[in-house]
Amino acid sequence: MPRSFCQRREKQPLIISLATRHSRSPDEGGILDNALVCESSPVLNRASAFSYTCRACGRCCHNKRIQANPYEILRLARNRSLSTGEFIQIFLEVNGPYLRIRDDGACFFLADSRCAVHPDRPLACRTYPLGRWVDGRGRETFRELKSAPQREGVRGQTGTVDAFLDEQGAHPHMDAANRYQAIFYRIFEALQRIIRNDADLPEETRDTVAAGGPGRRPDIMKWLDVDGMVSAACQNRNTSVPVEMDQLVTLHIASVEELAIPPKGEEP
Repeated sequence: MPRSFCQRREKQPLIISLATRHSRSPDEGGILDNALVCESSPVLNRASAFSYTCRACGRCCHNKRIQANPYEILRLARNRSLSTGEFIQIFLEVNGPYLRIRDDGACFFLADSRCAVHPDRPLACRTYPLGRWVDGRGRETFRELKSAPQREGVRGQTGTVDAFLDEQGAHPHMDAANRYQAIFYRIFEALQRIIRNDADLPEETRDTVAAGGPGRRPDIMKWLDVDGMVSAACQNRNTSVPVEMDQLVTLHIASVEELAIPPKGEEP
């Protein structure tokens, strides 16, 4: 496995896609498609009036493309008694970190209108019907998404956004998302330095990365394999693999950083 990202530039576009996941505010044209946002929804913050009562109709769990970060993959894998590598092979799309859906558009984990992985569902499922944006300065905003057809859930204003997030157990997921977003921002910054310093980088790649465009989406799914990366790191260091999720995430982030961000003085 390579020691620095400058040796694997062909994998840039997907990393940028991961880095910009919920990374801009609605006013800055975030990666979350504006077509999904309810046009009448104001920009909200954690203190804004909001409440939502789910009726477990299951209609919200159709025709959604849910992107999963490494922390979410880890929790879902443990829920299914799988390693993260096994989970990725079975439950993620082959072309990106998205949960598979069935032929009828239903989430793969929807069973009899109930979520089979509810205690470990991803952040996007916990915040629904809200979408969350965090910009490069860490400023967080929310907006309501368009309703699923015939959704039975009831939206109100009897609480606050923060209370709703607390009820949904969203805070650990948001903390993990922020940690991964921070490392992907650092990767993006390293890419910019590589672009400026590498005269041999093809112009097409230079333009694509500099613009943050989607480009092609090569396979870097192994970077999402928390168990695989942490196991390899612990083997190299002759240490035992931790069991606690927070420790696994910390070691995984350190491993991604070691592979993706060249130490100063080693950039081309």
